[in-house]
Amino acid sequence: MNFFEFPGIDVSALAVAVPDNKQINMDLDSIFPDGEVKKFCENTGIWERYTSVGMGITASDLCVAAANKIFDSLDVDRASIDGLIFISQTPDYSATPTSYVIQHRLQLENCGLVYDSNIGCTGFHFGIQMACANIMGGCNRVLVLVGDAEPERGWDRKISKDSLLFGDCGVAAIVERTKKDVPPIQMCLHAIGRDYKKILNPYGGARHSLINLYKERGTEGLEKLFVNGLIIEGADVFTFSITEAPKVAKAFLQHFGNHVERYDYVSIHQANQMIVSHVAKRLKIPQEKVLMSLNRYGNTRGGSVAVNICDLVSQNLILQSERQFFNLSFGTGLSVAALGMQMDMDRCLPVIKVKDSFDDGIDNYTYF
Repeated sequence: MNFFEFPGIDVSALAVAVPDNKQINMDLDSIFPDGEVKKFCENTGIWERYTSVGMGITASDLCVAAANKIFDSLDVDRASIDGLIFISQTPDYSATPTSYVIQHRLQLENCGLVYDSNIGCTGFHFGIQMACANIMGGCNRVLVLVGDAEPERGWDRKISKDSLLFGDCGVAAIVERTKKDVPPIQMCLHAIGRDYKKILNPYGGARHSLINLYKERGTEGLEKLFVNGLIIEGADVFTFSITEAPKVAKAFLQHFGNHVERYDYVSIHQANQMIVSHVAKRLKIPQEKVLMSLNRYGNTRGGSVAVNICDLVSQNLILQSERQFFNLSFGTGLSVAALGMQMDMDRCLPVIKVKDSFDDGIDNYTYF
């Protein structure tokens, strides 16, 4: 477990984009045994999600749209961005880092620090930590992008019940040096690598390649992968979430001498309704402080705590002034992360919807 404190650094802007394609989970009722989808929705609290299925929209498209919204709405100079971090488990390419294509698309010509990371559900926290560390090392203004999207999920109406959890989103945040009197950004990161198999997509990388899967199991193996590629040990993940997340949160609060009462809102990773409720109860967080958006956006993975915050603006619940947020995420790795930060709500934008995808000029016949 590691603790970090970054004075003189501010999260100065935040935006979220989702595909302009609302998926009502009950519309998929006919694919599953009678009553299963309704029971799933009641247990998880996830009734609808925004997905890129059939639209060709990727995580980078959503992140670029969110970043452009910040540049256009908040009058941020693109030339001032000297760092770009893209965090996603669904990048555009397996070789060229997607962040470099994003740098080109956003016209960030003065940005030399550009890289990807594939951290999952704690992606927003890690992105902020990386940006702060880069600023301590010499950068002035870093653009953090966090997102996941799976335009082929539900291909040919083939879908697993676990897939009903996930919505797609892209988050853009600007982290910068500041002379303003803002509280320091505080953070705790915790890794439990021994339990990596609890949430795992084992196929498609170098260790278990798609080629070998195809050789041994043919197209049937590939189809099964597309439907059930992500392995989630449900009971173990539930136990991990409701025990380790409160443990890290309490360690964070004790280390920095904070109390939950200090924060205006608590944004917990939107894994599912039951997990969020259990974590909040174990930390004795008043219900009115706990943000909840999963009933409309689903589990948006690494971006979910940011979706919670921008959703406040979308619902016209907060439109101005500074607010203190305690953010808590947990998931693949396994990892847990806690983050305390202040947001100027005048610079936190409503969730936007995206219809268009980037045409890179490549199709399935371009190179061979």
